[in-house]
Amino acid sequence: MKRITRLSLIATIALAGTSQAALALEATDFADRLVETSKLMGVAFTYGSASAEGDTVTISDFTISIAGEDDVEVPGDVVFTGVVETAEGGFTAERATIEDVDYTDEDEGITLNFVDIAAEGIALPAEVSVDTMLETGFNLYDRISAGPLTVSDVEGNELFAIALMEVTIDEAAADGGVTSGFQVTGISADLSAIEEPEAQEAFATLGLEQFNASMSGEGTWWPETGEGTVSDVSFVVDDLGSISMDFAVEGYTEALYSELMKLNLKMAEMAEADIEMDDEQMMAMSEAMMEPLANVKLVSGALRYDDNSLFMKVLDLVGAEQGVDGETFKAGLQFMVPMALAEVENEAFKTMVTSAVNTFIADPQNFTISVEPEEPIAFSEFEDMEAEVEADPFVLVDLLNVQITANQ
Repeated sequence: MKRITRLSLIATIALAGTSQAALALEATDFADRLVETSKLMGVAFTYGSASAEGDTVTISDFTISIAGEDDVEVPGDVVFTGVVETAEGGFTAERATIEDVDYTDEDEGITLNFVDIAAEGIALPAEVSVDTMLETGFNLYDRISAGPLTVSDVEGNELFAIALMEVTIDEAAADGGVTSGFQVTGISADLSAIEEPEAQEAFATLGLEQFNASMSGEGTWWPETGEGTVSDVSFVVDDLGSISMDFAVEGYTEALYSELMKLNLKMAEMAEADIEMDDEQMMAMSEAMMEPLANVKLVSGALRYDDNSLFMKVLDLVGAEQGVDGETFKAGLQFMVPMALAEVENEAFKTMVTSAVNTFIADPQNFTISVEPEEPIAFSEFEDMEAEVEADPFVLVDLLNVQITANQ
């Protein structure tokens, strides 16, 4: 199973790499530019050969190197079509594709099929450097897509599938904001394939035979101001419910972005030099990458759950274990809320939580936890407050201006 997961990751990583490339009519020049561009993403590429025919460039024997990981050989060729060299010496390409992945793990009795892996609207700059990496990052690609992905058993029965995975980057808006988005649609799983009796009993109680879901979200960054928003990042399970999140930050500046890219370059150089890293070194590198983010400030955020039958199904399941139906358990649950909060000293917070929770229990529609501090708070402040928060977690309620609501 690990080998199957690895192959699917190969396809995804290879696609991400190709999307960071642009094409040259001179195949070797293009391939070398691809290698240089990829370093800004912390990845080192090598290739065996590159050839051009008309406006199509084919790169063979692609190998991906990431510091601290084993090298990964990309199956087949990477093919770029619609290649044009720009007047400035950069390159654009309409589309890049890699071969479909079709792999069978005989030991696990599972076959993985991953098709239609592509990047569109690809661009490489004339010069790849730290000074140009902001523009390079914005123009690497318009769209990356892949799928369907299917996992089947030896008899051909579909166990798991994803219809489409997609990432997009829009052109900068008039106010300088750059928006990117993602979606993963047609997620499905055959729950009957899970053999554990307890799991099957739970599925039967919940009335579930098939799991169907989707994910999506988008974010916008304004480099000149350092402001950023992530909106409506959601995970939806059909006929059950959904979870969505949004937040806003400030302080994510061009200078911070440059520091992160410099760390990526260092990681790529280490991978290129085949420098091995132990767990301690990897942890140090991760901390180095997180350090520039410490002064990014939280402006606001919200986490929301929308119910579509899951809540009552869970109550039916839990109630059945105690010999009662879901409605009976629900009635008792409303009396338990004040008891659970009895030791909370913040009376205003206790009242707010009790009201919201009981409103949701009585009529399960939606439940939201949001924060909107009076002034944006740097993430480093939370680390400085670790001892204070450990002694009194509710200090965060006032600091973050936590609000809890239901059915709004």
